[in-house]
Amino acid sequence: MTVVEQPVQDNVFRPAGTLVRSDDLPASFWPAHTAAGYRVWYQGVGYDGSGRIVSGSVFVPVGDPPDTGWPVVGYAHGTTGLSDRTAPSVAGLSRPESRHVATWLNAGYLVTVTDYEGLASPGPHPYFNGEAAADDIVDIVRAARHLGHRVGSRWVAVGFSQGGHAALFTGLMATKYAPELDFRGTVALAPPVEVPMIIGMQTAHDSAAVTLFLPYLLAGLRTTRGLATHEFMTGLGQRLVELAEHAPVRDIHYAVAVLTNQDIGTTGLDRRPGVDDMLSACRVPSARFDRPVLLAVGTADTVLPLAAVERFATEIRRAGTDLHLTICQGVDHSGMLSAAPQALDWVAERMAAAVPVEAPEPASAGGFGLLDITGDGYLTADDYEAFGLRLVQAYGEAPGSAKAAAVRAGYRALWRSMSLRADANGDGRITASEFRSWLESHRDNAEFDRSIAPLARSVIDLADADGNGELSREELIRLLRGCEHSLNEATIVFDRLDTDNSGAVTTSELITAIRGFCLDPTPDKPGAWVFGRFR
Repeated sequence: MTVVEQPVQDNVFRPAGTLVRSDDLPASFWPAHTAAGYRVWYQGVGYDGSGRIVSGSVFVPVGDPPDTGWPVVGYAHGTTGLSDRTAPSVAGLSRPESRHVATWLNAGYLVTVTDYEGLASPGPHPYFNGEAAADDIVDIVRAARHLGHRVGSRWVAVGFSQGGHAALFTGLMATKYAPELDFRGTVALAPPVEVPMIIGMQTAHDSAAVTLFLPYLLAGLRTTRGLATHEFMTGLGQRLVELAEHAPVRDIHYAVAVLTNQDIGTTGLDRRPGVDDMLSACRVPSARFDRPVLLAVGTADTVLPLAAVERFATEIRRAGTDLHLTICQGVDHSGMLSAAPQALDWVAERMAAAVPVEAPEPASAGGFGLLDITGDGYLTADDYEAFGLRLVQAYGEAPGSAKAAAVRAGYRALWRSMSLRADANGDGRITASEFRSWLESHRDNAEFDRSIAPLARSVIDLADADGNGELSREELIRLLRGCEHSLNEATIVFDRLDTDNSGAVTTSELITAIRGFCLDPTPDKPGAWVFGRFR
């Protein structure tokens, strides 16, 4: 089999998913039904947009591959810890996860298991940064196709707990991020969705028990988002977070066994200044998934409240996602690894289809519906999160890069501005009638333009290859081509945006186009492409 002998370095340019090195994985790490196991290092994209080497494991099933090559399960593991020694390629999968992976191998799937960036590879592990983990999951599937085995293009993302959260983020971006692969859907077992809601419920009272999830989440937020835990946690709480930065799950399980929120200082955590924004950044957007999703949760799960999953399920189904929700009675968190056997049949059906099952685009001839990207009848913050993600991914920018972060912050600022003006009852969403009422009373173009300006500037910075602060015809057409416009369509949009015929689109011209679409959302407006329906 192929062994790529070269130094594992982050500062060498390689396309994402490039196999950098592979070694044989100790047989003691192999799940049952494995014919060959590898530890791999591959080119990934860091949470900050920089290139990073990521490690993981690849397991090849016993037997001969089909003519089209092995179908692939991109498995995303649950929390193991935040230190290098807890990575599955270093320590092996836990017994429950090894047995789970074995079921996929026995069913004839090649299984990839990313360690996630920062575990057994340079740099910090951005715990519960779903976007950062999502490209790790995709890129190891790419890398596995260069190990010398016959590997097909059809694949699904399967994840448990932290990995279920990551698998859902994968489901939102896989088809755009890796169009050369044939992505068929997502299986998420006990995924901590609606993180702000979960933390709000679990830290509401002094006497509530500390869950295994909390110290790892706090450690991750401290490392990658700058959460100042010393400002509110007790000395015992600080020591717990420090322990979580290097200890495996088993040790944290014992450490939290008798602790309460009062003991560690986390009562009302979600109400602390700035914390809600950090927790919201960990949420899986309640947006439309373009491939089917199987979501499974247990009623005895103390880590993941059933109410959080049911709310998320309702929202993504309303947005147009092809969703299968399985509720397993009496099953706890780790028990979900063996409690959803129907997942095998569900995946097999989607793998066997001649073409992937695609969720239809929400029907919206124009108006309010063009802004309602999730198709749920409301404008919410999630619509604007989806706009930002779609645009930066369509352009091929890593969601965590500085340019992508600026674009996404611009969309959030626009949402805050619109919700302040149009959300009459303050419930966090804008109905069609509220939107119409705002349009009828709108008079503050100058103030609204100031709200649009950060988005316009960030979009120009995204595609401004020569750094002159405006977009040439070639630069804008490249961006629009990524947004699924034909060359002719992109040329027409450029000509309409370039109102002064200068040969370039400026920030002020883009502000005017964005405002024009927001105030009269019709598909023929030149600013329509900024809002996610790319054609």
